[in-house]
Amino acid sequence: MGAFDSKPNLTIPNPDDAKATEAFRKKWGWDAHEQVIIRGQFTTADHEHMENASSALTGQGRKRKFEVRTGSARRTLLERMIVDWTLTQNGRKVEVTPENIGRLPANYRTPILEACDEIALVMDEEEQEDFLPSANGHLQELSVKTK
Repeated sequence: MGAFDSKPNLTIPNPDDAKATEAFRKKWGWDAHEQVIIRGQFTTADHEHMENASSALTGQGRKRKFEVRTGSARRTLLERMIVDWTLTQNGRKVEVTPENIGRLPANYRTPILEACDEIALVMDEEEQEDFLPSANGHLQELSVKTK
């Protein structure tokens, strides 16, 4: 799949795996009809939006400080990734809005964020070290051949 090919949305819990869905609902206490649909990919624009939400420079001149807001970043991730849901209040579907996303209880927020994290997965230090030497086009095999 190419970088700019669109990836399909994901449904939480996965409706194609009945056993896993049942275990998920039991673990997190979701009702049988409840599902959340999230986007299947995390873009550079999403990442930028999250970073902007998670930090700021405050003050003037020498009194300028860097402020980190990790809670804002996680909420922004939810706002960027949630496409739709079947969540209800008093039997009526609740609209997907930033305000309602902010009202999500922990037993909904946590598994949704876990799924978002899998999509937005960033390389760990070891993966970055393995990747960086080849990122500049330098391949050991080619270097040996050209010498």
